[in-house]
Amino acid sequence: MTSPSNPQQPAVTQTDNSDGYEDANLQSAQAENEDYANGDNLLSTQDDLAAQPSKFKVKMTSPSPDVVIATVEPEIEAVASSSDELNAGLDTSLDTELNDVIDINAEDNSHTTVDSTLDSSLNSPLAKNGADDISSNSPANGPSNSPPLAAADRKKSNAALESESIASMESAEQDEEEEVKEVKEAKLESYKQFIARQFSDQKIDYPEVRVTIEANALPSKMYFVMNVLSAIIASYGLVTNSAAVVIGAMLVAMMLGPITGVALAIIDYRMPLLRKSLITVLLGISLVVLVGFVVGWLHKDQALTAEILSRTQPTSMDLMIALAGGTAGAYAMVSPHLSVAVVGVAVATALVPPLAASGILFANGEMQLGLGALLLAITNIIAIQFTNALVLWFLGFRRLVDDDYKSNTYLTFLRRNAVTLLLLVGLGIYLTINLNTNAKQQTFENNVKDSINSYFIDKGNVLTNTQFDKANGYQTIRAVIRGETTPSSYDVRQIEATITQNMADNFPDYLPIKLQLRYLPVQVIESDPLVADQLDKTDAAILSN
Repeated sequence: MTSPSNPQQPAVTQTDNSDGYEDANLQSAQAENEDYANGDNLLSTQDDLAAQPSKFKVKMTSPSPDVVIATVEPEIEAVASSSDELNAGLDTSLDTELNDVIDINAEDNSHTTVDSTLDSSLNSPLAKNGADDISSNSPANGPSNSPPLAAADRKKSNAALESESIASMESAEQDEEEEVKEVKEAKLESYKQFIARQFSDQKIDYPEVRVTIEANALPSKMYFVMNVLSAIIASYGLVTNSAAVVIGAMLVAMMLGPITGVALAIIDYRMPLLRKSLITVLLGISLVVLVGFVVGWLHKDQALTAEILSRTQPTSMDLMIALAGGTAGAYAMVSPHLSVAVVGVAVATALVPPLAASGILFANGEMQLGLGALLLAITNIIAIQFTNALVLWFLGFRRLVDDDYKSNTYLTFLRRNAVTLLLLVGLGIYLTINLNTNAKQQTFENNVKDSINSYFIDKGNVLTNTQFDKANGYQTIRAVIRGETTPSSYDVRQIEATITQNMADNFPDYLPIKLQLRYLPVQVIESDPLVADQLDKTDAAILSN
């Protein structure tokens, strides 16, 4: 900063000992001396030094292929040479100025101020050469604190550069490790997919499958033992009305093997295997029915449960279930990826329970119901055999003879399974008729129940149970009524008239009807006998449920 008395006076930057410039130098030194005494610490030497371009050296380093680090360093030789030249010029100029000042002003404080200020002006440009921040020379900081602050800033800058370099190197190493890890995981996943495809593309081992089917078609000791145990468990599950026990019994059943043997024998046109497989199937059926008969005879006093009665009226729905189960069983028998035991459970569920139920019904004298359960089992066996033959044929299990080459492949299959197809068509027609009859009967029974409930809904009585039986030309309806009001014969005639009128158009085959009411009185007891409780429609409906 220049003196306020002479603001346009330039600072002294060079030495000239000629007589023409002595007065100017003396005045400049006096002005600078006044500035130093007032605390100003800006020299034109610093301005000239700062105006000179700094020389730097850029150093490029690459710790890894993906990372490049650039480091800016000052050129030591250039800085040193410029510093020497500057020091030489400044020394000459300042010595001359100092001598002139001493001659004019001999005060001790002036000597001290000039010396300290000039020393500061010498050290500061050299220490801060190439730096951008010169705030240490401000009047607030003072001239004596400039070199320590510049060194501290330089250390902080170097530390920041080192920390950034270390952080970038660590980040590069982490990125490289993650990339290597991703590559390894991708290779491992590719290997797993390769193994999965190899397992999925496994071909059918035709010789092994043939040997397995023929072995399971033999009447072995294991076949009879496992079927006896399965029949015992299924029979007691039916008697106790336990669906869980019936399903659990199928885990030990072995009815699928000989049925598949029959299918293979038909498509291969092998009569010895066909005879052997049929004998095994017939022996298994007889054994399960016999076990069911024994269990039913031992428990004659037990009422027929819903699990037993539900298998006495086969319909076309049961035929569809058997077809789907047979297809699944055949495919599991051939495929190397599926367990035939699991599918065999589903197939056996359609075989062993109806056979055991027929034996129990025969033991209780219910021949018609027993034949219905036996018909369900035979339907399931035929459906499973046909679907097994179909799957095996389309998967390539076939043996053609001379006559087969003269016709189409599909015609050959139909010709070999002609008997099975005829049986399936006949059973399908009968079971479809049976399904329609059952649906119609169910609708008739629901209408009768609604008529009885509607009649007694406002009389305090509810319908608890019904039974329908056709005998002596009448459709007999047995209904159990529970409530407070005792029905009369008049009520029975009114209900019969209502049912006949409603059923004349839709269900003429079920007429005439005969209604029998069984009444169970209900006595209402309260703390106050003078209060009589009357049931409305809502309360009666709640009690009926």
